[in-house]
Formats: sequence, C-alpha cells, structure tokens
Amino acid sequence: MDRKAMLRAYRERKVTGGVYGYRNRANGKLLLQSTSDISKAGNHLAFSREMGLCPHPLLRDDWDSSKGADYALEILETLDKKPEQTDGEFADEISTLEALWRERIGQSVLY
Repeated sequence: MDRKAMLRAYRERKVTGGVYGYRNRANGKLLLQSTSDISKAGNHLAFSREMGLCPHPLLRDDWDSSKGADYALEILETLDKKPEQTDGEFADEISTLEALWRERIGQSVLY
C-alpha cells in the first residue's frame, strides 16, 4: 500500500468515542472518563497493569492495595463520529454524554 492510500484509509476509518470507567470490583467505586477513541481505554488499563503504574491519581490508594487486580474496564456507551462532524464537535458531544452519565450514576459511587 502506498503512502497516499494509507493516509486515505486512516482518514476514512471509523472513529468511535464513548464513556467508560475503571470499576473497582472490591468496593464498587467507578472512575468515569470519556474519550474520542474508545479503543485506547482498554490499552491504557492493560499498559498500567503491565508497568505497575496507576492509571489515574484518584485511584492511587485503592490501586496500590491490589496492584490493579481489582479493576475492570466498563464501556458504558459508545458513539460513532459522523463524517460531517469536526473533531471539536465530536469531543463536545462525548463530553455531554459523560455529563449525562455522571448524573445517572451519582457522586456516591464515583471517585
């Protein structure tokens, strides 16, 4: 595949964002986050475990006590980017989706 074809394929790829969380299965708490590329969420958690690093400062105490073994990735909702959407519009839509999930879940369960 030549360079132009690879660039075209990259630009035409399906982009899926969404809202996800790292759930602590021991205490039920959830770190809620959003991203414009949901495939990176699982990679981030796996890399953090493999390297022995905590993926987010809010998780530090609970993460250190279990070395990350208690955490699981939960993808709560996904959203496909429309071809006519700009990156900024898509990011705004994802942020709104995260805010809706924060209201739905409630602060008592969140980190």
